Amino acid sequence: MASASNRWQRLEGLFYEAVELEPAARKTFLDQHCAGDNALRQEVESLLASSDQPLDFLQKSVQDAAQQVVGKPTVLAPGSKFSRYEVVSLLGAGGMGQVYLARDTQLKRNVALKLLAPHLTRDERGLRRFEQEAQAASALNHPNILTLYEFGEWEGTYYIASEYVEGDTLRQLINKGRLSIAEVCDISAQVSGALVAAHERGIVHRDIKPANLMVRKDGIVKLLDFGIAKLNEDTGPVGVIGTLMSISQPGVVMGTVRYMSPEQARGQVVDGRSDLFSLGVVMYEMLTGEAPFQGETASDVMAEILKVEPPALSEAVPGLSPQMEVIVVRALRKSRKERYQTAAEMLTDLQQFRKECEFQQMLQHAGKNPAGPATPQPLPKKPPTAPQPASVDQMTPASGRQNRSSRLLTIFLALILAVALLTVPFLRKRLARSASAGSPRALAVLPFRNLRPDPQTDFLGFSLADAIITKLGYVNALTVRPSSSVDKYRNQIVDPQKAAADLQVGTLLTGSFLRDGDQLRITAQLIDVQPDKILWQDTIDVKYDRLLTVQDTVSQQIIKGLEVSLTPAEQEKLRPEGGVSAPAYELYLHGVDLYSQEDYPGAITMLEKSVAIDPNYASAWAELGRAYTTNASLLFGGRDEYAKAQSAYEKALALNPHLIEARVFMANLLTDTGQVEQAVPLMRQLLAENPTYAEAHWELGYAYRFGGMLQEAAQESERARQNNPSVKLNSSAMNAYLYLGEYDKFLQSLPTSDSVYVLFYRGFGQYYVGEMGQAQRNFDRAYDFDQTLLPAIVGKALSDGIRGERANGLQLLQATETRILEAGVSDAEGMYKVAQAYAVLGDKASAMLMFHRTIEGGFFPYPYFARDPLLNNIRNEPEFGMLMREAQERHEAFRKKFFQ
Repeated sequence: MASASNRWQRLEGLFYEAVELEPAARKTFLDQHCAGDNALRQEVESLLASSDQPLDFLQKSVQDAAQQVVGKPTVLAPGSKFSRYEVVSLLGAGGMGQVYLARDTQLKRNVALKLLAPHLTRDERGLRRFEQEAQAASALNHPNILTLYEFGEWEGTYYIASEYVEGDTLRQLINKGRLSIAEVCDISAQVSGALVAAHERGIVHRDIKPANLMVRKDGIVKLLDFGIAKLNEDTGPVGVIGTLMSISQPGVVMGTVRYMSPEQARGQVVDGRSDLFSLGVVMYEMLTGEAPFQGETASDVMAEILKVEPPALSEAVPGLSPQMEVIVVRALRKSRKERYQTAAEMLTDLQQFRKECEFQQMLQHAGKNPAGPATPQPLPKKPPTAPQPASVDQMTPASGRQNRSSRLLTIFLALILAVALLTVPFLRKRLARSASAGSPRALAVLPFRNLRPDPQTDFLGFSLADAIITKLGYVNALTVRPSSSVDKYRNQIVDPQKAAADLQVGTLLTGSFLRDGDQLRITAQLIDVQPDKILWQDTIDVKYDRLLTVQDTVSQQIIKGLEVSLTPAEQEKLRPEGGVSAPAYELYLHGVDLYSQEDYPGAITMLEKSVAIDPNYASAWAELGRAYTTNASLLFGGRDEYAKAQSAYEKALALNPHLIEARVFMANLLTDTGQVEQAVPLMRQLLAENPTYAEAHWELGYAYRFGGMLQEAAQESERARQNNPSVKLNSSAMNAYLYLGEYDKFLQSLPTSDSVYVLFYRGFGQYYVGEMGQAQRNFDRAYDFDQTLLPAIVGKALSDGIRGERANGLQLLQATETRILEAGVSDAEGMYKVAQAYAVLGDKASAMLMFHRTIEGGFFPYPYFARDPLLNNIRNEPEFGMLMREAQERHEAFRKKFFQ
């Protein structure tokens, strides 16, 4: 019998390896592995042929083959005794054995009694899997996981006794008809919670499917059958998903075909993210009534899982909430790295979505929504062939069908509603300030959401929004938040009210996109958040090679929806761009997206390709110049890339002298490369044409700061933030306050976020006021974020000095200075910070050299130099007085030229 069991193991292994192979490769495989054993080959080929039959072959065919080898299991009759249990009825049978409803004669309770099939008790692997189920289940204590009572052996048969759940399997519920959004969200959240508990114990279920989910009559969901779960070797908590060790052999496919993850279908080692993919499949089926991956045979389904994206939910279920679609799509990413990384992440999104839906439903019941109260829709008897729209109006969660009208909950919701109704007017009043008489209207264009996430098209979400923002920058009646302000909303579920409050705007543009072959569908809506009114919404279908028309179409609709009157000059600047090569435009969008993700070399590569294809595209030249500039300064690209940047800006402006971005970027470059006197008139002219353009105010203030006009610099920075509270929020600071010695105001001007720049400047301000412990912590955090950026390096050197490790700090500065000088970096303000750090750490010679290069490079705020306490160690150096006179002379000339 042992040899028969071993033969079955070999048969199973060969089948699972051969099933994914093409016919020619399959023949070669069988020639190699079945040589001399024709009977074994015939058995494998018979199983492979069965893959052309209905999809239950995976369980039945292998099981039947095993039974032909070792005999059929015995079924216990009702009333039979098994240990202390009395069998009531057979509940089901599968490849692992039978499950009975039984009565525990000692504790007087019903149990589910699972018996391992007799032939598997003689199979070491099968027995180990059965033991795993017991160990896995016994390690867990969670309301959404089936409770294990006992594991043991009786008269040679292994068994598990667990709680008996009365209710329907999710498979039975789905067979009755499509579930409502609330039911899907509620069930999915409960399963996610169960997976959080399992994954934290190092346990991966590996077979999440509707048949393994029971929904009790009170709505509680139970996750069943850890029979093919894999357990971490020490069964202890696992800190990083992906470190789990597989007990089953790699290369062996386990689970149910339709619900397998791609890595599971390949027979690879799996981790908790595989369970999340399977849950995504289950959610898709609950919403549509059909599994996302279809096929007549298991091989067909596996091929779909591995290679094909499922039909978009928005197409299968018209009217589906975009938030729900985002959750499902993320769970169904084929690459594990692009899915939810933990069940806790997925649970958080589901809980947030459920709260938002319940709040909307509460408002409907309170009479805010003229459509009237939400009414639960009964499930159809059969899955509809054409699913009807599923909306929030249908929502009644599965766990809340009873006791929803409890008095306590009613009072609680009423209190929330009262607070909300009292709060909203104040929020609206605050947002309305920007729309007061004569003030520009504040608008934010959020990144478009990809309804079918794919690394090949995801870049469009941010870059299309950026293109629209750029286009609207010419309209003086609008203050449009820059793309850097909205970047944090990419690929996120967004609450318009919260986003508007965060960005301090009264109007939002939100949207989504879907690419299907050479077709692109853009869905957008313009929302006035003050009266909760949709000003415009539409679906735009364009050929993919007509991407350029999207920014023009949406921009015109925004202007129309906001009833903005354009001057003739604005109309001229907003004319649609023509003649731009489609491939060049796509590469341009790629480059913009990479720059926003701080991949400056990648952005340069894409933008260089764009201008090589179409050298007459001004916007691509402007963005290429910006990438060169940033790479030159922050990543030590130096003089060569500064020169490339200036050339790119000059080409952009030659092609389009009115291009706002090129003018702003050029001013920044001129200031950074010692030509600040040329930057000032460039920005003053731009502000004469566009007086509310926040980034122009900021760049003008930046130039004033270099020239030592510190009060004027602070005023321009404040004007910039008044027009756009988030301009340069995470990439720069109001240094003029620091240079004026107004340290508290400087620290208060910093955002609460934690970018490298913000952490450094926060630490720098604290350093000035003597809060050395706080300064050290912020310097160290900035360095931990990115050890390549100049501010982070300077902060780390100062931190080393605080902790008494002066030599380490000096070594870091010396290596940085070498890179600056070799590359020809021209960031004079950055070099001044290196000089300050040298002076503080006691290297006077190096401090003087960098101070000289600072003034020579065009940074000469003489009033700051005169009061800066960080220079005290070098004030008595012979050359210091000479350098100060040089700075004073240039500062006085700057003031006379621009302020007298």
